[in-house]
Amino acid sequence: MDNMNFVKNSSMIEYAESVSNFRLPRWEQIPTLGLYMDQVVTVIEDMLMPLIGINGEAIITPSMINNYVKLGMVKKPDKKKYSREHIASLIVFTILKQAASIGDIRLGIDTVLTTNEKDVCYDSFCDYVERSVKIVAQSVLSSGQDGEDTQIHFSYNANHTMITMAVCSFATKIFTSKMLSIIREESTKDKADT
Repeated sequence: MDNMNFVKNSSMIEYAESVSNFRLPRWEQIPTLGLYMDQVVTVIEDMLMPLIGINGEAIITPSMINNYVKLGMVKKPDKKKYSREHIASLIVFTILKQAASIGDIRLGIDTVLTTNEKDVCYDSFCDYVERSVKIVAQSVLSSGQDGEDTQIHFSYNANHTMITMAVCSFATKIFTSKMLSIIREESTKDKADT
């Protein structure tokens, strides 16, 4: 593929437009009833598919959830049922594992939770993810023109800066994954045409 211009590629533009207004459910919007493992997987995949479901790979699996529980990253379910807290934790881990190691994620979460309640931390995380994805999406859509929302404003609070940088890394990674997916599709199409 010769010098593909990703900014003008219709697949990239469609992706940027589709995720620029992406919203994660806030704490109060997460189901409060205990969900079984298969339900949790379905709920999280439905929530995150627009962002992470680019390459057809599983977003989250029962074995991933079991590993998080074994590693102490997520509390054990109560009688095989997962609560709002479990689901919020799994959303955070699923997003951040795109950009950081499990150990780094745990350290970051532990640090942030020392100063805030879980619901406040989770809702702030959602805000950071949405802003970061929007910033990257708008930079793709604006073709490099400066827009008022394309500036990342780091907070002076070290914990917030750490989270902002992690979710910006996530946002950049998902766009990179989409670009690589387009390259693969175009390459396959080119080979089929020859």
